[in-house]
Amino acid sequence: MSKQKTQVQAFTLPTGDTDTSASSDIVKKYLFHWPLFVLGVILFIVGAYFYLQVTKPTYPIVATLEFKGPTSSEGTVINKSGQDANLDPISTPVIVENEIEVMQSKKLMYKVVNDLQLWVNYQSTIDGKKTDLYKQTPLTFAFIKANSTIDGKGEKIKVVIKDANSFTLVDDENGDKDFAYGSPVKSDFGTWKLTPTANFNSFKGATLNITVNDPDQVADDYLGKVKVELENKDAPFVNISTSDQVPSRGKDILNELMAQYKEDAMASKNKDAQKAIDFITIRLDSLDHDLDIDEKQIEIFKSSSSMTDIASQSQGFRDISQANIKASNEANLQLSILEGIEKWVDNPKNAGALPPTSAHLEDPSLMALYEKLTVAQLKKSDMLATIPESNPMFNSVNEQLDALRKAFKDKISAMKASQVAIKNQIANFQGGIQAGLKKIPEQDREYTSMKRKQASKEKIYTFLLEKREAISLRYASTVSDSEIVDDAHAGKAKWPKPSIVYALALLFGLAAPIGLLYARESLNERISNRKQIEDAVNVPILGELSYQEDTTPIVVTQGRGKFAIGEQFRVLRTNLSHLHGHSDKGRVTLFTSSIGSEGKSFVSSNLAVTLAYASRKTIILEMDLRKPKISGVFGLSPEHAGISDYLAETAHDIKKLIQPSGIPGLDVLGCGPIQPNPSELLEKDKLDELINTLKETYDDVLIDSPPIHLVTDSYIIARTAGAVVYMIRQGHTLKDELTFINDVDNAKRFPKFTLVFNGIKRDQFNYGYGYTNSYYSSYNTYTDKDKETIGSKIRTFVRRF
Repeated sequence: MSKQKTQVQAFTLPTGDTDTSASSDIVKKYLFHWPLFVLGVILFIVGAYFYLQVTKPTYPIVATLEFKGPTSSEGTVINKSGQDANLDPISTPVIVENEIEVMQSKKLMYKVVNDLQLWVNYQSTIDGKKTDLYKQTPLTFAFIKANSTIDGKGEKIKVVIKDANSFTLVDDENGDKDFAYGSPVKSDFGTWKLTPTANFNSFKGATLNITVNDPDQVADDYLGKVKVELENKDAPFVNISTSDQVPSRGKDILNELMAQYKEDAMASKNKDAQKAIDFITIRLDSLDHDLDIDEKQIEIFKSSSSMTDIASQSQGFRDISQANIKASNEANLQLSILEGIEKWVDNPKNAGALPPTSAHLEDPSLMALYEKLTVAQLKKSDMLATIPESNPMFNSVNEQLDALRKAFKDKISAMKASQVAIKNQIANFQGGIQAGLKKIPEQDREYTSMKRKQASKEKIYTFLLEKREAISLRYASTVSDSEIVDDAHAGKAKWPKPSIVYALALLFGLAAPIGLLYARESLNERISNRKQIEDAVNVPILGELSYQEDTTPIVVTQGRGKFAIGEQFRVLRTNLSHLHGHSDKGRVTLFTSSIGSEGKSFVSSNLAVTLAYASRKTIILEMDLRKPKISGVFGLSPEHAGISDYLAETAHDIKKLIQPSGIPGLDVLGCGPIQPNPSELLEKDKLDELINTLKETYDDVLIDSPPIHLVTDSYIIARTAGAVVYMIRQGHTLKDELTFINDVDNAKRFPKFTLVFNGIKRDQFNYGYGYTNSYYSSYNTYTDKDKETIGSKIRTFVRRF
């Protein structure tokens, strides 16, 4: 059978404005607890007031540092040098981002903490408030001998300035003791002393609280407060900021930090420069020694090779060789001419002829003989022209010619021998020259190799010498790469600001109750509102019933009653009519729940009364055969025979079992004696027979059954019902039961399965998925109303928390 969910939802109990959004419901929900919000706001405002009274203001401290030099798009770089920058640490690149990390290093902050003695804190109570005595302390603490470690929480020393000569050390365990100023005091953390300062006279009789901390931890604490930021990557300006409750201390910290950074940077730069100078000096000494060795080797080589200048020497060898070749050629030419003349002279055919001559013959004696021979030959020729050759006159001429020819021939032989000797001498000399020229390339190679090594070292020596001079000059006039633009200065107190503190107090005053209510609702395992039901199950809700503090079991009266719940039952009656499809007769409705005390008997009995008042003949069946309640609700005797007797077939007349309830139109069929086997009895066909009989007589048959999560009786009875109404009680039914209800619905165990949300308290019924009682209050204006007592008003108000 269809559950007709659409019809049931259409006639659900009035819910006020149906267009109200979920956010509006949440607002209404939290507005109900307005006293809790008021209390939260008051508590937080009061807390904020006392916080402002006891909290010391914190001041922002800011300083600005500028790095000199150009910047780079790859990162802020200054003092950018050339490729030899690694030999000149004074002018090596300074990357601002790296310097920021240096300024945020613990090493620098540790120096600041020790220089300013920040690991010792002095406090005194002035005008009822603890005051930090930075730079105003009357006494200064100093270790004579410190232990290796100091407790992380700090060592506390409490002294009372007694007079100008002594002080009292307050010791709750060993008793107070007096000590003179400057005298050693032994404690667990070391031996120390106190020395008066210039402010001593202003604190006579005062109590001084001294806290000695571990410098490492103090450095970490202050370092966590310091921020170093590059304001603009295009301009090397660095902002250094911190905050402190004592402005002078904050300024000293930043100023000292900048001073320590500049000092450390200068020391590091000078140290690196000195290292570079020392390295270059050592290298120069080594090169000087190597150059001496190389020059000595070159000297020895030149000496052993008889070499002054290998280029000039090789050129000389080449010039001599060329001269020798020319002289050899000349000798060959002279020798060739002489051999030709000699052959001519030796030829008998040329006895009367003149010998040939050449301009290349350079010997003057030979030429003189040639001249004489020519003259004699010409003389003979002239004589032959007039005198026959047989004439005795030719005897002297012929003798002269023979003598001259012999002398000429001997001269040629002598000259020929001379030229051969010259030629041989030139050949021997040329061989020596050629041998010398062959040695020159090897000598040149060796010499060039030695000279190259010597020149390379000499170049390095010259470079390092110039670099050392340059670094020494810069070292003598080293300047810092950074400059302080703004010394540390304090601004207005940034915390606490009353407006912000009170705003936060208001915010937390509202947020805390919201969180409390949300947590309380989240941790609540029981169902508190209708939305939880609708989100978890698909079963329609037939109606909602408010919580009734009155113990009267029947709250429905004919006409206007004093209970607003009466009107809610009338709405439920209307919805039940729609659930049954407006059937006029024989409607069977089963009432059940998950566990006990969820209002089955209360709802079924009051709904029966409501139906009876609507002139519908109604009967209510007390079918919780294990724990019956209906008879008690209507004041009927539980000993009267009833359903168990009929099912056990010990009684057969149904009319004798039915009892009038005292309300016109409403009868009650009681449980009867409790049987040991109720489930077996309900399985019998007698139950179907009973229900069918009652359907013929009554318009409505209401069945009060046991909880289904405990026993199966309701499942058995459900076969006879036309609809099942399942009770859920606010603040009583567990959320886990919603899963069980879903399982029942998915299994289709009940026909026309619907829910009734019962026991909704009035204060919780005013928001979310509920409705107010304002309509019913006005409806009951002329009826008797419950008189509110002081106790009820207090209880109602307390529930708002």
